[in-house]
Amino acid sequence: MDKDQGKKQSFSTNNVKSSILKMGAKTIFFDVNLAANDKKYLKITESRFAGEGNDRVRSSVVLFPENIEGFEKSLREMAGYLN
Repeated sequence: MDKDQGKKQSFSTNNVKSSILKMGAKTIFFDVNLAANDKKYLKITESRFAGEGNDRVRSSVVLFPENIEGFEKSLREMAGYLN
């Protein structure tokens, strides 16, 4: 078994801008980062408590510039059903 197998990969990113949205026990992080190829991307991360205790679970989605328009359109469409 490779000694690095099972370990999380670490990426060196340059943070351009960050924003945090707190929603009760959940926190949403919006981070615009600069990748190694000098292209910007948006990483949206949800962090929440998992059951009882202090363990937190994180889930992320990464959006590249070419995906933002479609994501925004779908988000607005779905948000429209909430009114």
